[in-house]
Amino acid sequence: MPSFRLAHITDPHFRSLSGAFPSIFWGKRALGGLNILVNRRRKHRMELLERLGEHLREQKVDHVALTGDVGNVSLEGEWQAGRSWMEKYAGKPDRVTVIPGNHDAYVRDVVESSAFERFFADYQQGERAAHRSDGAGHLADSRESYPFIRLRGPVVLVGVNTCVPTGDLGAWGQIGERQLRRLESLLADPQFRNRQRVVMLHHPPVVHKRGEERNLRDRAAFAEVLAKVGADLVLHGHDHRDEVATLLGLSGRAVPIIGAGSASYAGAPAGRARYNIYEFNGAKISCTTFAHDVGSDSFETVEQKVLA
Repeated sequence: MPSFRLAHITDPHFRSLSGAFPSIFWGKRALGGLNILVNRRRKHRMELLERLGEHLREQKVDHVALTGDVGNVSLEGEWQAGRSWMEKYAGKPDRVTVIPGNHDAYVRDVVESSAFERFFADYQQGERAAHRSDGAGHLADSRESYPFIRLRGPVVLVGVNTCVPTGDLGAWGQIGERQLRRLESLLADPQFRNRQRVVMLHHPPVVHKRGEERNLRDRAAFAEVLAKVGADLVLHGHDHRDEVATLLGLSGRAVPIIGAGSASYAGAPAGRARYNIYEFNGAKISCTTFAHDVGSDSFETVEQKVLA
């Protein structure tokens, strides 16, 4: 049976003011805009995303998983820049799965209008999803469309939304009780018994960095779901660095929890722009990390490991 290759990219933080009016920059968006000018445009370089895209295209992966923070302050122009990049380097929507990050749920009106979900609908089109409409065919809340699943080869991709508009300077996340119930049901579905179940979420479900203002608040409840029904791999972003952990799954089997660094970060080599490619061969999962090398201005292999 041929192997299946899945690329994991996260936190690209595309920048674009296309179509944005000055009047939208108030409250949290005003602070976020200032952060872009002072900090993010220096730390997150768009040319690194171009180099990553060129390298990704050469790898001929079967699918790409993008775990959020497509933009910075939830602007449609940012998402369009990300979508254009995906179309150029990653492939058609059926070959790319996208979930939001906290920067894609920056303000309440974006979440309540399901703006991200409408914009990336064809990157989330799944075989099963839970929807609750307002009676007119519109989602009552963007989070009601999660989790969704996409069947790709031997893999089941499960998209989870951990992002809420915090209304403050926090970047914390929460899955919510209803979404957790649906997630448990999906992961327990016997039709997926012979597939590798890969859960995608933005916030890490374990604590790597101190400060509840940026962590997943109901991580214990997520861990309980894994303990009941299991999973084969959990992918996340958010912390802008490579992270490895495990949670106990069904029958005490360890579930790898893998976070990737930002795809556009221009800092030191340990965190510089990077992404992972996972290769699935039966029950075996191997991971290769590629990162940008300043000297060659290209992406090079920095780590290889077997997860299961």
